This record gives sequence, C-alpha cells and structure tokens, in this order.
Amino acid sequence: MPPARGALWVATAAGLALVARSLLIGPVPLWLSVSALVAYLTLVVVGVVFPRLEVFADVISRGFVGQHRVALTFDDGPNPKTTRRVLAALARAGHKATFFVVAAKAERHPDVIAEIHEQGHEIALHGYQHARFYSLWSPRRIERDLARARSVLERTCGVRPSLFRPPVGHVSYLTAAGARRAGVQMIAWSVRALDGVRSADPQRVLRRVERGLRDGAIVLLHDAAERDDYEPVAIELLPRILELIKEKGLRGVTVSGILREGVDESVADS
Repeated sequence: MPPARGALWVATAAGLALVARSLLIGPVPLWLSVSALVAYLTLVVVGVVFPRLEVFADVISRGFVGQHRVALTFDDGPNPKTTRRVLAALARAGHKATFFVVAAKAERHPDVIAEIHEQGHEIALHGYQHARFYSLWSPRRIERDLARARSVLERTCGVRPSLFRPPVGHVSYLTAAGARRAGVQMIAWSVRALDGVRSADPQRVLRRVERGLRDGAIVLLHDAAERDDYEPVAIELLPRILELIKEKGLRGVTVSGILREGVDESVADS
C-alpha cells in the first residue's frame, strides 16, 4: 500500500476513534476536533491534487527504467494548428508520444486524430469534455463520460483507449471509482512542465522539464490550450525539449511503450 494511502487509512481510523470517544465518554476539546478535521481535509486535498501519491487509487506516474526512455504526453488536444506542429516536431526528431485527447475536440477535428494515429502515436482518454470539477463527479457520471469519449475515438480511428488522465489531473475517491467502473488505467506524471498556464514563463517550463528528464520519466505537456484561446509554451519549446532528450541519451516513446519490455525500477536500483 502506498504510504500516503496508509496515512489516509490511519487518519480515518483516528477520526472514527474521536467520534466514538465523544459518544461514549464525552466531547473532546474543541481545539483537538478542529485540528483533526483540518489535518484530515488537508490530506484529502493533497491526495486529490497530487495523484502520484496514490491516496485514492493506483496511478502510474513513472515507467520502467533500463532502456533509456521517456514517455512524452500531451493533454487538451487536438487542435488543428498546434497539434500538427507537435506532430511535425516529433516526426523530425523520430520520437513517439501519447496524446490524452478531449473527445469533444476529437469530434470537431477527426482528421487530426487520424493523423496522430497514422503517425504511430498513442491516443488516450482525457474525458469527453475538459471539466474543471471532474473530480467531484459521481462514479456513474465519469463512467458514462469515458464511455462516450471511447465511442468517439473508436468511430474516428478505430482505437479503444485504455489509458486515462483526468482533466486537470485531479484524482479523488470518486474519480478512482469511476475509472474502475470504466475499466481504464489512470496515468499521472513524474515531470509536470506547467506549460498549460497562459502566463507560463518559457524558461521556467524548460528548466522543470530538463530537471526531470531521466530514464523512465513520464512528461506532462500540452499540445493545445483547454479552450484553444492561446498557445501553450510547450509548442515553442518542443524542439529544444527534444534536443535535450537526445543530449541525455534518451528516446521518446508512448506511455504503453515505457510500461513494457523494461526493467523494474526497484531492480535497476538494487
């Protein structure tokens, strides 16, 4: 069990113990009740915002090591202009990537989805729509959303994706339950460039990526803005990021690629 999930179980048990004590013996001091509640809610929020802690579910945030690979991932597309620029840069450098696509956009731009697939890249789920509060949706609603997104992609390019990155990357207990019902594997990241923010500073984004580029890394970038109203800085920086991958002796592969034919990280480090 991941340490953070264990901490949540312990915190839950402690909370129930406080409730039982209040019912059987008498109220606990107000400061203790408030402190316990704040600590518990903080743990829950941290677990939602940082999915790699795996508080609510098993989430993949790194791949196997030993074969000098990184998984490049792109969220929030497709976009006819920016996604095609990403595809062109990847083709020139000879790398593959995984695109976590918003299915509503895929319906509007099926030709771009077809190009992603035809060029040998992986297509994965980012929901039918990019809902900011996706982590608050019910499991049933999430299951329906993912089924709808899958249906769009199956019609568009004949692919039935099994990998899923929730919108905004937040993973709650509800998200985890919905993903289980839909039969998808949730994918997080080990390197978050924060390039999808309108005010992102290119040099800071580049430094974040460079620091995390190591064997087995899963890198989160964007090939489109959420509402297609600006250009993520990763588009401009991608040629340099691909140069850095080459300089470090790595190669860009899909998420599925980095999860097979490798050496387990614990073995590599032993």
